[in-house]
Amino acid sequence: MALQAMAQQDMPQTAEQSDAAAAAAAIAADIDAMSAERLADLPDAGAEELPVSAEAPDAPSGPEATTYLLIKELRSISRARSLRLQPEDVIVAVDGQPFQKDIDTFLDIMFECDPDNGVVLSIWRQGIVFNVIARGPLGCVLEHAKPEVSEKATADFADVVVEPQENYTTFEVLRDIFRNCIVLDTRLSPTAMIFPPIWCLQNRLWEVLVATFLVYGITLAVHWVLFIIAYVVLAIYFKKAHLVLRRSFAMMRGRHIWLVLAAKSELEAQRLCRKLDPKSVFVPDLVGPPVTDEPPKKRRRRRGK
Repeated sequence: MALQAMAQQDMPQTAEQSDAAAAAAAIAADIDAMSAERLADLPDAGAEELPVSAEAPDAPSGPEATTYLLIKELRSISRARSLRLQPEDVIVAVDGQPFQKDIDTFLDIMFECDPDNGVVLSIWRQGIVFNVIARGPLGCVLEHAKPEVSEKATADFADVVVEPQENYTTFEVLRDIFRNCIVLDTRLSPTAMIFPPIWCLQNRLWEVLVATFLVYGITLAVHWVLFIIAYVVLAIYFKKAHLVLRRSFAMMRGRHIWLVLAAKSELEAQRLCRKLDPKSVFVPDLVGPPVTDEPPKKRRRRRGK
């Protein structure tokens, strides 16, 4: 009797397990059928997509692989504006090497450059190539130049020799509305610290010269020790403010910063400026007279008969 009771209890459990297994098998069959239908609906499904997606990031395409970078827009406060770069300027080389890579690579180079030394950028503007020294990101909107523009820039850059950065000096060119230019050497002149009055005479800073003589005269009249202290203090001041003084007094006389160039000498800087503007006039002039417009012909007044 006990055996029969146990057998009767096991029979319902076995039936329930069989029903659950059958239901699970049916659900699995439905899932397999749905998956097969979805795979059949996908176009070109299979293993052939894997090699294409793996090679896509490494395959350059479009104008980005063969053209230079063009400055599209300048921000109001940026290093590019301080360097007096302009929209439509083309960056053809970095440290003398032609640059035809993507924008992200250029940004990485500018972010990682030495802030003290920077990099030499070769700029193409209206058929003229000149260099600037950038010590960080330019802060402008870049895009790839058109192929025909890159071809012109390549032809003009072929005759340019870019030397190592240590051979270049940054020059600032200031001019007025009459195209009278002054080329400022940004390097410190030893004369500015040792003999400030002579340095003022060389740079025609008459107001600064008068103020320097007044300080010397007043301190020397009080005591010679005070004069020595004033002389040392002014030497340190001229060391730190020599460029600001020359730039500010040039602006006070109606000039503004026109160009910032990296050149080996003031003569080379004037030659580059003369190429960009044949009518520019320099003081002192190292490249000869500029191009002048022919005076308009006077019309003779006809007399009435």
